Amino acid sequence: MLHARDSQRVPSVSDITFRQAVAAEVKARRAQIGISQEELAFRANVHRTFVARLEVARTQPSLSVVFQLADALQVSPEDLVKAVRQRIVRAINGTTAQQRLPS
Repeated sequence: MLHARDSQRVPSVSDITFRQAVAAEVKARRAQIGISQEELAFRANVHRTFVARLEVARTQPSLSVVFQLADALQVSPEDLVKAVRQRIVRAINGTTAQQRLPS
């Protein structure tokens, strides 16, 4: 039996897809509020190189750092996670659609 919540599940996702979604969302939100990587790092109490690596999908944040980043980006942790999830779904759906196209 399929439950309503099953249709909201994110399909299996690779680490790189996850990191790319986080990177894009953090970078977009940082640009939206007009702060530098250095300022984001200061506000989130993380090192500037962590933010730089995060924005190029070379690392991923722990749960506690997600909360710190969300606060620094002036968004709730829930909204940040939802936005990352949406990016993952779009990436997966785009890949699936591209795989169906004839070569």
